[in-house]
Amino acid sequence: MDNPEPAGAQLGNVNVEARDTDSFSDDSGYDEGYLSTASIASSIFDYEEENGRTYHAFQRDKKYALPNDEQEQERMDITYHALRLTLEEKHWHCPLQSPRHVLDVGTGTGIWAIDVADDNPSAQVVGIDLSPIQPTAVPPNLEFQIMDADEEWDFTTKFDFVHTRLMNGFSIKSWDHFYSEASNSLQPGGWVENQEFDLAFGSDDGTMRPDGAVQRWEDLWNEGVGKFGLTGRCYPEQMKQKMEAAGFINCAIKAFKIPVGPWPKDARLRQAGLLYLVGLLEGVSGLSVRTFTMGLGWSVEEMEVLLMEVKREWKKKSIHSYTPLYIVYGQKPLDASS
Repeated sequence: MDNPEPAGAQLGNVNVEARDTDSFSDDSGYDEGYLSTASIASSIFDYEEENGRTYHAFQRDKKYALPNDEQEQERMDITYHALRLTLEEKHWHCPLQSPRHVLDVGTGTGIWAIDVADDNPSAQVVGIDLSPIQPTAVPPNLEFQIMDADEEWDFTTKFDFVHTRLMNGFSIKSWDHFYSEASNSLQPGGWVENQEFDLAFGSDDGTMRPDGAVQRWEDLWNEGVGKFGLTGRCYPEQMKQKMEAAGFINCAIKAFKIPVGPWPKDARLRQAGLLYLVGLLEGVSGLSVRTFTMGLGWSVEEMEVLLMEVKREWKKKSIHSYTPLYIVYGQKPLDASS
């Protein structure tokens, strides 16, 4: 859908790459060969299994909407590379310099934390997640912990930087709680930064149909995650206000668009769009299955019929869609209590 621009976070247009009509016709799609080349305590390991997918076993009463199996891990890593290209190869966008202690909340496969630890060998990096799916061979300045970010944080170390990425709609039930815990865990002068999707696909040129399969899936998915007490929508101005209410200063919003498919003129965004499309095609079933079956009461078969149409629409070269991506960051005051 075409989205209203939130105040203070304007989304600029992304130019479409010019193609010859024979190879880029309205009804053609990205072929499978082209897409495939783009894929680049004991109880907590006793994963729950539903509909052929596995889910975390830590705090079993907390039903997390996403699986944690190998297919989902691949989607997360592909999406990470798509986001890194979209975000201009930067690990963070706040004015943070030479961090000594970094916390990655919702680390997933740990790929962001690993890259940050590699690029900042003098920093100590901690990644936390509900699932122990991170590799064991990691930089010596990195450690992973199993932890629920919705609970009270209990760190002996004070951090210079607290980071999240793609937690909205999946993990964080209360941003008020998150910012309170982040503030308590930061050194005075430290920064918190959220890098979050707004699950509201749009197009600047009207090529995404408001009555199409993607729009229907988006609406249903957002309804389904609501059953888990979450939302797939990202409202950066509200996040900034909550950040400020928690005592953070120098708060700011940056807005980006991550294209669905290699339709932009810009080479970097074209590669980002290709990777993002591959991640969506490979991961949409995992994104949907618990949300649709447990949240909405659908059968897996009903869901898969809809997803076939969604994938077909995403692959159409004539549709120049994107997902909004927002960065919201703020600083703990230097005169705040540590």
